[in-house]
Amino acid sequence: MVAPQATVPQAAAPQAAVAPFGVLLVDDQLAVREGLAKLIACAPLQLCCLGTAANSAQAMHAVRSLRPDVVVLDVDLGGEDGLAMLPLLLPLARVLVLTCHGDPATRERALRLGAQAFIEKHRPAAELLDAMVRLGRMRGEECPAGQGSSSSRDMEPSSAARPLRRS
Repeated sequence: MVAPQATVPQAAAPQAAVAPFGVLLVDDQLAVREGLAKLIACAPLQLCCLGTAANSAQAMHAVRSLRPDVVVLDVDLGGEDGLAMLPLLLPLARVLVLTCHGDPATRERALRLGAQAFIEKHRPAAELLDAMVRLGRMRGEECPAGQGSSSSRDMEPSSAARPLRRS
């Protein structure tokens, strides 16, 4: 006699998994880098911290080797001008400027140099995570320098989570 075979219900076809958006964190302060990496790791979002960098040399090496979708860039890298890196980073990744220097001149300079998003460090973590995801969703799209917003409104803290667009 042949034993009956167990019937295993067919599982639904798995949905194509979306690869997480890779993020590189560039800030001269170790506590900020570690805190942001932990925030990304704990967030139930499609984000993955690929690495961190404390200065421009480390950042350029990391962006070339890790190929992140999004770079979170501080304005002041321990005396180095973080915004001066924008023309070098923009052909390689989307750039979100995260800083405590939220004055209009800094926002305008970041815009002029092509930053796709600008968030002040005192803003809620949800805004930062949302901006990273929005920029990550733009991966694969051409990201030439100078694609920031032409509107100063887009660079104000109240709208900081929105990627910047040129009209």
